[in-house]
Amino acid sequence: MSAETNKNADEEKAEPRENDKCMDDAYVRNHRNTGPKGMSKLGAQVTSAVSNIPSLVIVLLCVLLFVFFIIIIVLAVQVSQGYYGDASNRCLSAECLSIASEVMTSLNESYPACDDFYTYSCGGFVAQHPLGRRTKVDVPAVLNKGIYHVVRHVIDLIPEDSWETLPQSKVKRFYQACMEDRSIRSNARSVFLSMLRRAGGWSIMRSSSWSLQSWDKDHALKTMIVEYGVTPFFRLGVTPDVNGDATRSAIRVDPAGFAFPSYAYYVDSAPEPYKALLAAYKELIQNVADLLRDVHPTLGTSNMADYIASYERRLLERLDGPGNNTVKFERWTVVNLTQRVPVIKWQRLLEAYFPNVPISMETPVYLTHPQYFEELGKIISTTDTHTLNHYVVWRMVMKYAPHLDKEIRDLYYKFMQKVHGAENVNVPEEEWWEQCVRHTSHYLGHAVGALYVDQFKDKDKVLQEAKVITDKVKKVSERSVGDVEWIQNKWEVKEKIKGVNVELGYPEVITDPHYLEEYYKAFIVKLGSHLDNVFEGEKFLRMREAEKLSQAPATNVDQVWTTYPQSAVPEYIYESNSLLVPLAVLQKPTFSLSQLRSIQYGSLGSLVATHMFKALDKTGIHMGPTPQFTDQSTRRTYAEKLQCLAESYPPATVDGERIDGARTADEAFADVAGVTAAYAAFKAAEEGSGALPALDLSPDQLFFVGYAQSMCENIGEDRVVNANRTSRSAPNRLRVLLTVQQMPEFSAAFGCGSDTRVQTAKKCNVW
Repeated sequence: MSAETNKNADEEKAEPRENDKCMDDAYVRNHRNTGPKGMSKLGAQVTSAVSNIPSLVIVLLCVLLFVFFIIIIVLAVQVSQGYYGDASNRCLSAECLSIASEVMTSLNESYPACDDFYTYSCGGFVAQHPLGRRTKVDVPAVLNKGIYHVVRHVIDLIPEDSWETLPQSKVKRFYQACMEDRSIRSNARSVFLSMLRRAGGWSIMRSSSWSLQSWDKDHALKTMIVEYGVTPFFRLGVTPDVNGDATRSAIRVDPAGFAFPSYAYYVDSAPEPYKALLAAYKELIQNVADLLRDVHPTLGTSNMADYIASYERRLLERLDGPGNNTVKFERWTVVNLTQRVPVIKWQRLLEAYFPNVPISMETPVYLTHPQYFEELGKIISTTDTHTLNHYVVWRMVMKYAPHLDKEIRDLYYKFMQKVHGAENVNVPEEEWWEQCVRHTSHYLGHAVGALYVDQFKDKDKVLQEAKVITDKVKKVSERSVGDVEWIQNKWEVKEKIKGVNVELGYPEVITDPHYLEEYYKAFIVKLGSHLDNVFEGEKFLRMREAEKLSQAPATNVDQVWTTYPQSAVPEYIYESNSLLVPLAVLQKPTFSLSQLRSIQYGSLGSLVATHMFKALDKTGIHMGPTPQFTDQSTRRTYAEKLQCLAESYPPATVDGERIDGARTADEAFADVAGVTAAYAAFKAAEEGSGALPALDLSPDQLFFVGYAQSMCENIGEDRVVNANRTSRSAPNRLRVLLTVQQMPEFSAAFGCGSDTRVQTAKKCNVW
């Protein structure tokens, strides 16, 4: 096959196909209010697209529609016969028929609910969502797929001749530059090399102006961190001054700069899956270095790979070695940093990162994992220049590899798929257009968010109803503290839950076009060079992060909203004790206006409550001016509850392998407390909680099914094994099973006998 043919094939893969566009339009029709003019244009697009659909696709669509029609007929017949329960309490509307169909398609009723509630609730979901090129498909992934289609569609509708300073025009240009494969293939390496020269170069690239005598570690670090968004050794940011004046902002420094999340991947005694991943990482370093190098190798790239991996091991041993499992959050000052890590010129670095704020030796700095920084200075000061250069530049390569030419991208994706448990998949989990949507959303988040908000159907009603549920759940969560016998000082814990600031939807200010134009004024977006745009995006994000330090947390939109409305995942922020629920979360299957209250509380209510109770996990209890569980009795019982939960997880794999429950027990604590509180909130507000047609499930049972189906995921066993000893989050199957095992309300709802698994499981009496 000729080079030209390959090029054409690559470009065809990069561009969305007509059939894709047809599917996009069908999806968007359900997500936006389109005027007559927009409908005419949309109809023309659909007509053009449909004319190109192969006849086989039409046949398949007809079959699917026929099957759905049969399901509706069956449901209607069963409803008319009054076969399922009390018809007076059963919802018979078209919306309820649709909801019942959706619930049924995710169920697998061949599994007893009292023995394997997760498979009972999610067996159908797993069957309908095969993994393919992915190693995990869960509810947020399904939501993201739809979100990406909507975002791509609204970007396509932005006029080509939009005034270039308008945010939506910058969105379109950024996306177009990403989608044009030529812009990535032709100049990515030259742009990267130019940026690398400014940082002092790399010893394996003569063209990067490297010199052993002139390479300046401090200049390289400052350029990488301040201009390129690279994070060797640590990451700079801004946080509320949680242990000082919470109305002010402070600098935050976190450990960063490792390929793997845990020291367990690097040790000689690591299990075979981790050894294989470390070998794959070294292979990635060697292969990419061979592509980039332009000097005769005085040091083999395989040796260089060993040095980089060994260096990361030294760093992670201080962060995540034996006995370092607890996340600490301490308030230091610049003088503390300078004294303990003198090898870094902290004041000069911080002044460059925060140019508009005076930095003195008394400026407060928050550190996570202070034990890491206690040792960091010793590690850097005992490292030779070549190894430092290799490590620092390699962090830059890893950050920008997804944006470089195809050869490097392919090597990077092959490695990342192995990390996720897909040994023989050498393509990224996302298609190229999906990656371009994600990159655009990352660098122009508020602008993309404004476009997404504008097309979201019935958003005001959705937000109003969601607020009713979240307010009720929060009140009941606070009240439930009084029923927990093992907590001695209940007032402090109640105040912590009461103080959780729940934000729903999106910041109103992003809907103001004048605000957005001013917000993105400094972001230069060009056509023709995706990597240039990415570098500009990194500088822009750093600038916005730095501006937080000069503003009160409550007045800065980026500090209140650290996520965007198009995100499919809620976010709890420890430092501000706040919970963000983006607008995109508030759609099926998590929430819809047509759902019964039982499902709404089971799904959205549980999601909100479990995130709120992160305020009481091992990190949350230390945050804020008043720590929780400070008395010895409560602290001891809390530790015992976590230990009990850690030992109560079912096996993670069919081979009986178990997860490291000590890492995930505080997540389990929040799950049990949160779902228990959400259930209590549902019982306190049972209006609108009738039954669904054709489902022999009571409102209480629907609550638990709603909870479980919001957690459905199909995940490869290799991915579970790879994350087994390092992840602080358990697979959703284990989270659901452990939660319902700890709730007597579940056993009562499903009438579970004493010999069922849910009843025989160990009880920890958490909440």
